[in-house]
Amino acid sequence: MYKECATCAYTTICINDKVDYLIFKNFEMSKIEEYLKSKPQLTQAVVCYLLKPGQVLLGLRKKVALDLGKYLITGIGGKIENGESAEEAVAREVEEEIKVKLQELTRIGKVIFLFPNKPAWNQEVYIYASTRWEGEPTETEPIKPNWYSTDKLPASQMWEDNLYIIPEVLKGKKIDAIFLYDNNKRVVEYHIKVNE
Repeated sequence: MYKECATCAYTTICINDKVDYLIFKNFEMSKIEEYLKSKPQLTQAVVCYLLKPGQVLLGLRKKVALDLGKYLITGIGGKIENGESAEEAVAREVEEEIKVKLQELTRIGKVIFLFPNKPAWNQEVYIYASTRWEGEPTETEPIKPNWYSTDKLPASQMWEDNLYIIPEVLKGKKIDAIFLYDNNKRVVEYHIKVNE
């Protein structure tokens, strides 16, 4: 499951018999590695951040599956359905959730979320950003969208990982990350790889 590369500073993490993630050899990830050895199932999902100068669109989750993130503020997105690509899923989710049609889309990266105490919450999420869309973000049954200043994110109402991920998204960086949460919904271990 874990293989060290002789030519670079990474160890690979394989999930479902494919290389899914790279970690630094010198980075202590004992809790994440221990949990990954159990080969947890990861739900495939997407999230999109609509961006305009100095602002990011986030949404208050009013209706969620499995009670995951209810009444928290997040990006716009959801699960990838059978037969869908990640790009198709993000376009569908954005249109369903906030009544906006994306005209442009940039893939920012991937994040793995691990919840050993709530395995049904484990996810592999593909992150996207958009600066062009058609329509005005509109409240729907599952989500209430709102624009936030990029320097005043609603931290106390968000998953903790957003405080690491969103600033990189706003800088236009590409990221790959992995977060391990405890039963109090707090990050206990994480790693982020940022690319230009």
